[in-house]
Amino acid sequence: MRRGRIFYFMKRLPKQFSCGGSNQFLRMSLRTEFPLDAVVRAGNLLAVYEQKEPEIVDALNKNEMSPRHAHALLKAQLRNELSRFLHQQSSTTSLSDAEIDERVAALQAENSALKAAIRRKDWTAVEPALSAAGKATSIPVSPPIAPDLGRRAASLQRQINEVEIEVLEGEDVRVAAAHLLSDDENKDFDRFIKGEITVSAAVQSAIENATSKDMANKYSGTGKILLEFWGDVPLSTVTPETVKDLMWLIQRIPSQHGKKHGNNRFVKDRRNATKREEIEFADLHDASVRAEIEANEMLPLTEKRARLAESLVPRLTMTTVEHHLDRLHAIFRIAQENLGYSGQTRFLTHTKMKQYIKQELEKKKDPLLVRKDKPKNRDSWSHERLKTLLMSPIYTGCKSKSRRWQPGNVIVRDANYWVPLLVMMLGSRILEILQLKKTDLIVHNGVLCLSVGITSEHRVKTDDSKRFLPLPRLLIDLGFAQWVHSLPAEQRLLFPSPAGGADIAAIAGNFGKKLKTCFKRLEIADWNEDFYALRKTLSSALDDAGVPESRRKAIAGHAGGSTLNQHYTKRNVSTLKSELEKFDLKVSVRYSDKHGHPVIGACDLVAKPSAIVEVELAADETASAVRVTSMQCGKILVDAKLAEMEQRKSQTRSCKRWTPPEIAARLRSISETYELSLPQTPQRRQAVENLMTFGHDS
Repeated sequence: MRRGRIFYFMKRLPKQFSCGGSNQFLRMSLRTEFPLDAVVRAGNLLAVYEQKEPEIVDALNKNEMSPRHAHALLKAQLRNELSRFLHQQSSTTSLSDAEIDERVAALQAENSALKAAIRRKDWTAVEPALSAAGKATSIPVSPPIAPDLGRRAASLQRQINEVEIEVLEGEDVRVAAAHLLSDDENKDFDRFIKGEITVSAAVQSAIENATSKDMANKYSGTGKILLEFWGDVPLSTVTPETVKDLMWLIQRIPSQHGKKHGNNRFVKDRRNATKREEIEFADLHDASVRAEIEANEMLPLTEKRARLAESLVPRLTMTTVEHHLDRLHAIFRIAQENLGYSGQTRFLTHTKMKQYIKQELEKKKDPLLVRKDKPKNRDSWSHERLKTLLMSPIYTGCKSKSRRWQPGNVIVRDANYWVPLLVMMLGSRILEILQLKKTDLIVHNGVLCLSVGITSEHRVKTDDSKRFLPLPRLLIDLGFAQWVHSLPAEQRLLFPSPAGGADIAAIAGNFGKKLKTCFKRLEIADWNEDFYALRKTLSSALDDAGVPESRRKAIAGHAGGSTLNQHYTKRNVSTLKSELEKFDLKVSVRYSDKHGHPVIGACDLVAKPSAIVEVELAADETASAVRVTSMQCGKILVDAKLAEMEQRKSQTRSCKRWTPPEIAARLRSISETYELSLPQTPQRRQAVENLMTFGHDS
């Protein structure tokens, strides 16, 4: 099918994939507007889909019963029957002697039939009891029943019938069934009858006992994954092996899961794909990309791996997978504390989990197997990005409060205006700034300061986060103190808008997302140089200026010695102020009569234009071709193939042959004028950095 100019692949999904729904389709962009290319790519994708479909269907139809699941089913079978006996025993009505004799005879006949069925290995008689137990425990039971489970269920049913006979003859159900229960179950018979603690109950308990709304949402997110992959099973059925399998599945979830449902303020009824569906769709996409790259026999293995790392669907980072494992352990621990769960609460360490995933990947022995994730490696902001922000409409004049990215005559001095400046100039955490009150602006030893995290209502990361930070000259010149004094008398927080109605732990994330939208409009949004990286920018600049590490740590709120930062920074505010002034953004401030307050007039930072560096890899992971392009005008600054690779045929453009020292010298020359944006793929970045060592004298 075609949507706009781009062709799409569309395939109806079988019911196993679409949760029984009708008219469910797999849709994937073929990323081409040319019909012939679309036909070829669709054919490759269909071949991959048909290859994978039997494996997926087999996995969905797989009917294996773990020992713990079998044990839970038998316990549920016993619980259902004992619960019935207890109800009958507690009833005010009684059976006549004839009715009791008739029931006893029927039970004895049933036991004889069960004994004969066991000899014939016929388990149809216990299928209803196992199905009822399966519904109670969310453990799927489908015929044919496995011989081991069927034999145990039939034997248990015979013993249950003997217990019922004793109860009918007047024995208490607790005494009659004592030999079928463990010591703990006999001690708390009512707890046994109530039923086992299930995953849903444990997740709900974790949500209700969470320390914050943000933590409750995280428990809910992990809980949804547990319920999807395990079902609402009893906690007693979970083992280290089942947790390993779960972690293997979680690390395959796409990083953008749950964000492509298509719902918005106009459309709200589109179904969210399950995590399993998202994994399978991502696997199909990756298989199609791999088939296309693998078919190119002109590329060396290293180049194929690098292209795969750039084109595959990013999966969850290992850090995120570790967070899910930690929350799983927390859910079990909270169930132990609040629901009386008495089983295992910790199943895997981070090290063992990563070792298991690594071993599973290595079992495939596939040279083209690449697990792609997309972690943030936060870099300091470049001078060009800093200058673009400081001279943006946010600070020089925008169209309106809701259109900060469009030039105009309005300057709104609120959180969007001050918070980036405070994070940039003080190196503080975003949440620390958003919690500031008017009374946190103080004078100490004649220096205008902000007290961060000192009062009890502030939430800080550690005790070392509590500190006093002197205001740099730029913030003073822009009238920060006067702005604070101009706020309404009833307003306590400096920035009440971001905090309004939000859990305190989510304030920074929510504000960061809103500001990211504005940064995208200003064309300064970047994966690694994001809003949070502004904090790192100050630390790097102070390091370049020769500020001692202990003072940099004190400013950033990191542990740096035996003295808490709260005392060190308060005693040394004058020294810290002089250190902060070494971060010179070369901003000039002027008073604006039109706006009635100081504004940024100019920024004289020497901002180099950016240039993108692209590289192709040789078989030994060195650079075989390099291309540098200006991001501003698209001009190609260098387009070179290395002389050592001349003998290799190439499908790419023809270009001059260079020696490694020549191309290294050219790159260094370009870097004097341009800010080089190196490849994000580690192999490509390392190849460029290795190439630049040629002829490097210092």
